Amino acid sequence: MPDETRRTRIVEAAMRALDEQEYAHIQMRDVATSAGIALGTLYRHFSSKEHLYATVLLEWAALGRSQAGAGGRGAAGPGTDRLRDRIHGVITAYERQPQFYRVQVLLRASPDRNARAVLAEFTEIARAVLAADLAEIVPVDVVDATDAATMLWSLVTSRLTDTIYGEGGGRSDAHRLADRFVDLLAGAGAERTDRDRDTDRDR
Repeated sequence: MPDETRRTRIVEAAMRALDEQEYAHIQMRDVATSAGIALGTLYRHFSSKEHLYATVLLEWAALGRSQAGAGGRGAAGPGTDRLRDRIHGVITAYERQPQFYRVQVLLRASPDRNARAVLAEFTEIARAVLAADLAEIVPVDVVDATDAATMLWSLVTSRLTDTIYGEGGGRSDAHRLADRFVDLLAGAGAERTDRDRDTDRDR
């Protein structure tokens, strides 16, 4: 069996396990058995449980983006609509499968450098996708799109932490604040466009 096939089977088995139970209850031996490979083979592909589940997060997010694209979400309409669809989709995905969010939080403290590197890639992709949407609605001289994406991602993860760990305002609060942030940025962009138009008329 090719190494890439083994790796794919491991990740798929690990994702199924997380669909069914919390991360803390998952045993690597059980993942290996589900994938149809030896435990030693699993560890040749992934240095630790943390490394494996950081990869699961990356694949889970890619699957979500693929499904969103196939369903037409974010494919058309004004930039603000695409951004709202995307960020609400992220929030809803975590609300439906909070165990994936809890893994993301746990992995921040992982001592495994491979896990940290994959988690950093996961976060960077999320920010880059948001930044691409934000660049369409906010002029760079109002706020840099990457900075705005970092702020939006931080807001979302903060509210999700409160919601999933039972400390915040619940589902509506995360969605409401994300909408409010988009409103503020879109308003700033529109105001900047109006000023430019007035300046051009005065020339």
